[in-house]
Amino acid sequence: MRIMSRLLKLESIAATAFVVLAAAYASASFQGRIQQGEDQKPLKLNATLVQVPAVATDKSGRFVRDLSREDFTLSEDGKRQEISLFAPVNQPFNCVLVLDTSNSTEDRLSAIRDTALAFTRQLGSEDQMMLVTFDNEVRELTDFSRNKPELEAAIRGAESGFGKLLYEAVTRALERLKDVEGRRAVVLFSDGVDMRSIEATAEGSVRLAEEIGAVIYCVKFDTRWWIESEARRQEIEHPRSKTPGNIDGRIPVPPDLGGPDTDVNGFPKPNAPRIEVGPRPSPPVVNEQRRGRSSSQLPTPESSDQVTQTLNKLYEEADSYLQTLTSRTGGRVLNAETLENSRSAFAAIADELRNQYLLGYYTSREGNDGKFHKIKLEVARKGVQVRARLGYRSSSSKIN
Repeated sequence: MRIMSRLLKLESIAATAFVVLAAAYASASFQGRIQQGEDQKPLKLNATLVQVPAVATDKSGRFVRDLSREDFTLSEDGKRQEISLFAPVNQPFNCVLVLDTSNSTEDRLSAIRDTALAFTRQLGSEDQMMLVTFDNEVRELTDFSRNKPELEAAIRGAESGFGKLLYEAVTRALERLKDVEGRRAVVLFSDGVDMRSIEATAEGSVRLAEEIGAVIYCVKFDTRWWIESEARRQEIEHPRSKTPGNIDGRIPVPPDLGGPDTDVNGFPKPNAPRIEVGPRPSPPVVNEQRRGRSSSQLPTPESSDQVTQTLNKLYEEADSYLQTLTSRTGGRVLNAETLENSRSAFAAIADELRNQYLLGYYTSREGNDGKFHKIKLEVARKGVQVRARLGYRSSSSKIN
């Protein structure tokens, strides 16, 4: 019996040793294949998943909702990528709603609240939203929530102030989305003008948007026509002043969006022509009060005076920022000249978010070089157009 017991013990030890040696050999063999670069592709232990939200439409602009993974082709910097992630439409989304509340009169603030409430009521039961407002402060009024009464109560409690910390608000929204999984979007209601942002820049917020990959939409309202008329009025009342109007963030919106109505000081009426960047249409009429007499005066369209130069620069930067921010992320800018336009714009965004595909691939690029890498997404089905982010910027942190 003792001999038999010893034999069994030796057999057990030998078997254990064999398992250990076999495991060591397998591990060494696997490491050797990675180091020697055989035909078999090495396993990427630190592979980065790049997400690509996309919207597909037909020639009439209707959403195409029945595409499959095989209908799409993805490439990065001209090199085709294997699609590893594919989520069809009608999936829940996570959204940060960012509202510009700078210099809001009670009427205008009421209009902003009304528009935000209408957007909130279009959320699905599984969608999540976070509310951020900005003026001279950036305020997080809620965390991500599916609770509509909670979101609506926060919207009704929104306040206003002076200043326009747009870049800081966009940066804050993106940072809050960084670690959120699934579909992600920022919906911005603003004119695109930033004033006095210190902790963020236009370039920095765009870079962050390129890294994170959340889709950014903007409902843009026009303020130039109003601020120019105010600057022209000040120019007439104070002809010796060297300051081209008091452009300090106190920028109201047109009366149709809740701003103050025209008054005897010469503010343009709601139907006055808009003044856009580039060649100007007929400028607003400014009333001149001198020696008790009232007369009308039109600024010379051909003149490139200080007011025009200042506002051209201000609004060219605003337009460029919004176009860059939205196009780089696969979103778009929607114009809202009236309260009804703004409601329609927000409804269109909510509808688009509900009809968005989500694709993803593990990039074949090695390392994090901090450069912008172009993404090209194509659809094989004839007559279908697709809109997606133009690329992403690699960083030392994980790209979502």
